[in-house]
Amino acid sequence: MRYRTTVLTCVILLVVFGTVRFFTMPRREDPEFTIMTCVVTTSWPGASAMKVEELITDPIEEVLDGIEEVDVLRSTSTNGQSTIYVDLDDSLSPSLVDNVWDKVRARVAQVEMPEPGITPNVQDDFGDTSVIVFSVSQVPLPGAEAIDPQHEYTHRELDVYSDRVRDALRLLPGVAKVERHGVRQEAIYIETDIGSWSVLGLTSSQLSDLASARNIIAPGGIIDTDEGRFYVKPGGELDAVREIDSIVAAAVSSGEMKNQVYLKDLGLTVRRDYEDPPELIARAGDATSSRPAVMVALTMKSGANIIDICEAAKQRVHELQTVEKAIPPDIRVLPISDQSEGVHARVTEVIVNVVEAILIVVVVVYLVVGFRTAAVMAANIPFVVLISIGLITFFDVQLEQISLASIVIALGLLVDNAVQVCDQSRTNQLQGMGPEEASIEGARVLASPMLSGTLTTIAAFLPMLYAIEGGSGEFIYSLPVTLSVTLAVSWLLAMTLCVILAAKFIRVPQDASRPTAPLPRLWRWIQRIRRRGTAESSEAAGDGLYGLLAKFTLRFKFLTVGGACGVLILVMNLPVGSEFFPQNQRDQFAIEVWLPENASIRQTDEAARQVEEMLRKLSPTTSDGGETVERLRAMRTLVGGGGSRWYLSWEPEPRKANFAEILVRTTDGRYTSAFAQEVRRVARHGDPDLGIEPVAGARVVPIELMLGPPAAPVVVRVMGNGFADPTTLHAAADRVQQMIRSQPETWNVHDSWGADSYELRVAVDEDRANLAGVTNSQVARTLNSYYSGLRLTTFREGDHQVPVYFRLRPEGRRSLSEIDSAFVEGNTGKVPLDAIADVRWDWEPAVIERRDLNRVIEVRARVEPGASGNDVVNRVMTSEEMQQLQADLPAGFWVEVGGALEESLEAGQMMLTSFVISFVMIVVLLVIQYDSVAKSMIIIATLPLAMIGALLGLWMTNNPLGFMPQLGLLSLFGIVLNTGIIFIEFADLLIAQKAAASDGTGPIAGLSRAEFRQCLVDAGKQRLLPIFLTTATTVGGLIPLAVAGGPLWVGMAWLMIYGLLVATLLTLFVVPALYAILVETFGLSPVKQQAPPTPATDGSNEYASASPVPAV
Repeated sequence: MRYRTTVLTCVILLVVFGTVRFFTMPRREDPEFTIMTCVVTTSWPGASAMKVEELITDPIEEVLDGIEEVDVLRSTSTNGQSTIYVDLDDSLSPSLVDNVWDKVRARVAQVEMPEPGITPNVQDDFGDTSVIVFSVSQVPLPGAEAIDPQHEYTHRELDVYSDRVRDALRLLPGVAKVERHGVRQEAIYIETDIGSWSVLGLTSSQLSDLASARNIIAPGGIIDTDEGRFYVKPGGELDAVREIDSIVAAAVSSGEMKNQVYLKDLGLTVRRDYEDPPELIARAGDATSSRPAVMVALTMKSGANIIDICEAAKQRVHELQTVEKAIPPDIRVLPISDQSEGVHARVTEVIVNVVEAILIVVVVVYLVVGFRTAAVMAANIPFVVLISIGLITFFDVQLEQISLASIVIALGLLVDNAVQVCDQSRTNQLQGMGPEEASIEGARVLASPMLSGTLTTIAAFLPMLYAIEGGSGEFIYSLPVTLSVTLAVSWLLAMTLCVILAAKFIRVPQDASRPTAPLPRLWRWIQRIRRRGTAESSEAAGDGLYGLLAKFTLRFKFLTVGGACGVLILVMNLPVGSEFFPQNQRDQFAIEVWLPENASIRQTDEAARQVEEMLRKLSPTTSDGGETVERLRAMRTLVGGGGSRWYLSWEPEPRKANFAEILVRTTDGRYTSAFAQEVRRVARHGDPDLGIEPVAGARVVPIELMLGPPAAPVVVRVMGNGFADPTTLHAAADRVQQMIRSQPETWNVHDSWGADSYELRVAVDEDRANLAGVTNSQVARTLNSYYSGLRLTTFREGDHQVPVYFRLRPEGRRSLSEIDSAFVEGNTGKVPLDAIADVRWDWEPAVIERRDLNRVIEVRARVEPGASGNDVVNRVMTSEEMQQLQADLPAGFWVEVGGALEESLEAGQMMLTSFVISFVMIVVLLVIQYDSVAKSMIIIATLPLAMIGALLGLWMTNNPLGFMPQLGLLSLFGIVLNTGIIFIEFADLLIAQKAAASDGTGPIAGLSRAEFRQCLVDAGKQRLLPIFLTTATTVGGLIPLAVAGGPLWVGMAWLMIYGLLVATLLTLFVVPALYAILVETFGLSPVKQQAPPTPATDGSNEYASASPVPAV
């Protein structure tokens, strides 16, 4: 109090600093952390999946497996493509990740590829998440209803406009990179037919040399003269298809003349088009139509502000169109995914929660004890929050969903500190102290137990920094830091600012019989009415209920504790689900469209178009006001693979011709779940009323986004050592599929290999081929040229590059009837294929997956809304059918869990380690506080009992015990610990005071059993009001989160609401009963006897000489 000016000045400065930092600190949707995964992709066009596995995937995995930091190798081998995911060990420091990727590149570069032109690509930015994704597409001109076909933009023009958008965005501050997806590459095709090509003496190698020689891009040298230096630039960069036609293929002698023969004279046609088949097809649309598009994805730098960057990006695009006119008005640049909106909504939610907490504290405390006390308690909340926000920036914490969740979790804890100090100041004033003395004395009495409670709560969270490793540790880093800082600031302000404000503003009524608060006045009025017919005093009526119940529980103390333990056992057996991360409620969901593995990209595109039309027809719905509204805001389709990672838990698919991804953005997050479920139903069964046919031959899988790392809800792996027999793997996987299909909560049950593909095999006869001068590689090269296209060269048009291919005409490529008569280019000329090889059809796996160099088939499934995938997998793995399958499997084959359950088990193991460390730290702190193991055990015993209400709340509200509820449970433990510590402190204080005034003849510290029990009852009465206020204010603040807080908060909120209500009873009844058992039954001495203190001569108050000494 002597330094109140200094304290207020420091608090105001810190609040100002925190306010400034709140508006300027970095913001992002998810915590910034390192995804310890890189991708090694290798393309080998025309090769079968088994050849890719044998000659590319396996050799690369062999060298990568020797890197000690590598934890898991996952690979997918498909026809013409190898994709290997390299996952690092979680214990690896993020600062060392780049060094490991350098090792990966070095090892991969050492692997010998089956052909010289094959080069593996190592992508180490696989985990980068795009904060905003734009689609660049054409729309009708303003005022027009449709696009004029004569003015329809080509893919090349969309390429140019999207490039302008990319160039403009990459210059914005805070932007790390800008990528484009869905650009249709131009190509020049030199085409022929098998019959014409077989009679020409020209070979594909000669054709490649002719085209490359004409397309000169090498420098011509430097000439130094007396006039200066001149650079020689040979001409020859082609800029038109007609110039390719004029390439001289040969010269034919005609007498003394030599006539030049051009390509067009040889029956070869030259045309300019787009790469066919395309590698990736992109479209963007809304509720009216879809158009070809190019996607522009922006990734921000570390420490940047996502809201500022996204707003700047949208403003820059607006300037391009309206100010600079660099983009025409019929080009629409539409945000398909914008994470800044979710961040802004979460920040707003936290602000609303803080304001609600303040209002609830004011209302509840005003009703009970009056406005002055309510104002002091409420004033502490924004000060603590703002100061904490300012301080956590020194620990590199940003505003994201985990740090914001930490602030919400801490609200109940910081309210408790303010309630305790203000209530004790008010209680002391009622006992006759002046306001300043009452506030100082209250803080002095509470300082030690509140500090102990704060430290034990911090101990519950702080071990997460050390127990949770790797990317998961980075992901939750802000949680223990934010909570620890907030709790420490809360205790510090409670001991300083709250004391000053309490001394200044809190006043008790002059007449205790005339309370000023509304509820006491109402109770007083009721008592006056009741006294007309009874002689019961108001004091007796007020003490009656709790006094009677407390004395009853102390009388039957063993029954009380035993009953609580029995209820705990019953509650522990409730069927509470487990799901580490909940579903996210946002204005987005994704649709995966899967066709059989041998489907072409054109067939996949047709199915995707059908789903797009279905979305447009399903979009209209009826709002709560009875109006018809559109649910579809925008959609983006990628056919042939995924694009950028537009959400942290979304893992883009590699290039697959049988796959399409549709990102749907709804007009309101409340429509998302129902819209996704309706898409799933209609895609399977159709809707005759809307004229929608089922999507035949395709799996249409709407996926609502989840919080946390990417993991499928149901995954069971069937594995075999090395190159395990595919037949055995398939047979076991089929049995697992049947088990999962039998679970009523599952749908979209499938395996990761899919169906085998029908493939054409060309069996070369070595003897005949050697006689004809043809090698196997020449056979493969010729067939690849005919059907896939042989890349001859690349022509340049300014900075634009156009590849040139040689292949058959479309009618020849779409039919295999002439393949037997095709001519293969050999060393001595062209030889018919049927003269050196036999052509036959066969079935082969189209997809081969491996895990740690072993073949694996993953059986996957989705689950119904509200169901837990972890529970489904647990039931399947413990079923009799699974036990029989594992017994039937031959040696070298096994079944294991994957997906969300595997992630939950790993994360749960780390959380368990954190809990163990927390428990040890809490015990040590309590022993230091009481210097007594027995008293510490009383407090520790309340922790499992606090789970009664927590688990009951989850069960009654049908919420799983996931990540956020576990954090809520830790917060609940903190409140219970804090309350129990202060109760024991006050009970010891009353026992010591009564023991000092007694004759010392009693068996318990000089007190009789009745006197000892009365001390426990009186301690409960003293803590009754602050416990009630803490519970009421915290529950009141959690109710809005439980009702309308979304999936991130609802489980945690209900757990804490039920848990607090039960914990209140535990503190008031079970803790006294436990204390009585230890003292009365086991002979624990509650306090040590001391010699009478020397009378104070400095004016200190009476409590200074009556401090209890905890017993050992």
